[in-house]
Amino acid sequence: MASRTYRAEAIVLRTVDLGEADRILVLFTRHFGKVHVVAKGIRRATSRMAGHAEPLTHATYQLARGRELDVLTGAEARAVYPALREDLGRIAAGWYCAELIDRFTVERAPGVPLFDLLETALRHLDAGFPSTLVCRWFDLHLLDRSGFRPELADCVSCRAPLQERENAWNAASGGAMCDTCARRTSGSFTLSVRALKSLRYLLVSDWGAASLLRVDGLLAGELERHMRLFVQHVIDRDVTAARLIDEIRALPPRPAPIA
Repeated sequence: MASRTYRAEAIVLRTVDLGEADRILVLFTRHFGKVHVVAKGIRRATSRMAGHAEPLTHATYQLARGRELDVLTGAEARAVYPALREDLGRIAAGWYCAELIDRFTVERAPGVPLFDLLETALRHLDAGFPSTLVCRWFDLHLLDRSGFRPELADCVSCRAPLQERENAWNAASGGAMCDTCARRTSGSFTLSVRALKSLRYLLVSDWGAASLLRVDGLLAGELERHMRLFVQHVIDRDVTAARLIDEIRALPPRPAPIA
């Protein structure tokens, strides 16, 4: 007889309150994929596991198989990400990565490469790397590992190799497009040489190499616009955390502390 309990290394993608004291956790586990579990009594002030039931928590969870939802029975923290949680911009970037994993995965489909991708992104957001760079690297590798790799070498329309000049980005068509085809196609946006080279570099780089890319504000904005369009086209909906990132950026700067 199979054991009723099992352990799973997981990152909390999101939570949903249930009743007066319970909470459903959407866990992305290393070996079992995405699972929904119920944490009974987790919202009570006396709960000892409340700290393990927040989004972006990385822990090893003890779970009991249930009729409809498995039940959380224990947890042991693996990573806390304190710096990430203390910065609004970084935590919004973490939520962005978690939301995309949630959108791109289905229940109980094993996905070790995607788990490693999410863990790497959260770890380096916590380490202080630029959130825009982490998110763009994450976007490209998530798309690639999910079967939605954007075309960056040849024009998505005429299939001619892209020249080192200003081209276009057409998310609905699948990626980069030559300027000639873009003039005949709706929904295209200018793609600079720097942006195309940066996308190519990030797509083939592990994080160690990707972290060396120097991205100024102008380039970061262009990369973000293009990747948001592409991701939103794939999932056919807006990314809630992307709007939060924009709202946080629009906040007035915090006054400098008085010496």
